[in-house]
Amino acid sequence: MEDHEGKKILVIQTHGVDTPTRTYSPLYYAVAAAAMDMEVMVWFTMNGTNQLKKGEAEKVSLVPESGVTLKSMLEMAMDNEVQLRVCQQSLTLWDMTPEDLIDGVEILGATSIIDLALEYDHVMYF
Repeated sequence: MEDHEGKKILVIQTHGVDTPTRTYSPLYYAVAAAAMDMEVMVWFTMNGTNQLKKGEAEKVSLVPESGVTLKSMLEMAMDNEVQLRVCQQSLTLWDMTPEDLIDGVEILGATSIIDLALEYDHVMYF
């Protein structure tokens, strides 16, 4: 098996709480990559931004009887050292302020995504 240690994966998440079935896979793959000793960042933009608003992720459950919520997936990602970043301009789109964000999320300007995409080994887009 190939050694993936030191590789960098950037996951771009554009789907939010209005499409719950599209919120889980990016986080699941991010956690899997982190478990493979890769550096992983999830960049939330457009509708993906709204899942980072305090109180929203708790409301989203892909399979209700599972007990797994979007909040638990975000926490699992952070527990596995996945970096969560959000686009500043997308916060404005959702009329959100930094105080609205869950803990552990860093805000970056829109042009940061260009630099990140060039810096990372692979980019996944959802």
